[in-house]
Amino acid sequence: MGIKSLLRRRPSAPLVISFLALFVALGGVGYAATQLPPNSVGDAQLQNGSVGNWKLKVNSVGTRKIINGSVGAKQVNSSQVQLRVGTACSSGAVKAISPSGSVTCTPALPSEAGTSAAAVTLGTNATSVATQSLAAGSSYLVLAYPHVVISGAAGQHVEVDCTLSVPSGTGTPATTTTVIKSLAIYLATPPQPQAGTIALALPVGSATSAQTATVSCTDTATPSTPAPTVKVDTTVNAIQTAANG
Repeated sequence: MGIKSLLRRRPSAPLVISFLALFVALGGVGYAATQLPPNSVGDAQLQNGSVGNWKLKVNSVGTRKIINGSVGAKQVNSSQVQLRVGTACSSGAVKAISPSGSVTCTPALPSEAGTSAAAVTLGTNATSVATQSLAAGSSYLVLAYPHVVISGAAGQHVEVDCTLSVPSGTGTPATTTTVIKSLAIYLATPPQPQAGTIALALPVGSATSAQTATVSCTDTATPSTPAPTVKVDTTVNAIQTAANG
């Protein structure tokens, strides 16, 4: 039989069906490999340990993807995360807390000093409200809470600036550690006394001589006349600390 006669012959039905089945089978594999239906890959299709760090998108794992309570001490960086304090001091006070949560105790309680000053009326310049002496050789955390009462004319805007300062007592010239905060009040109509409290906190390093913590305040008003009446009273408390940088 010649080549021309072979080409003129029609393929049989079984041969056509066989080629069609082969084409569908090969096409189905390629489709499955490149066109996975949505939500078709689940836990059963993933091999254990097959998903590595490079397969996770940056910032793709959030709090909703982590089981509550699944991250513990072994998973956190102990140099960046303070673990829960696990012990207490049976006597004395806590001196230090390690990253692991264990505490170092000291038998001596920290010393404290404080005063409560009666109200003074502020003058045209900065007015001293209260002072507290700090013993030498220790560092302190000094806390003050000036309470301000303002009386003035309707429409006045009054700002009170209070300063907590401690001279270092060392160096030439001597330096002063200072924190300043403000309280601003608008006097409405009809004018009534307005009050507020300013919180001041100041870490103070140790010195070889006694130091004095001073609270002083000043006020400014807009318009400036008539001059408002500003009264300030305060408490000052100093708590001994291990160190203040």
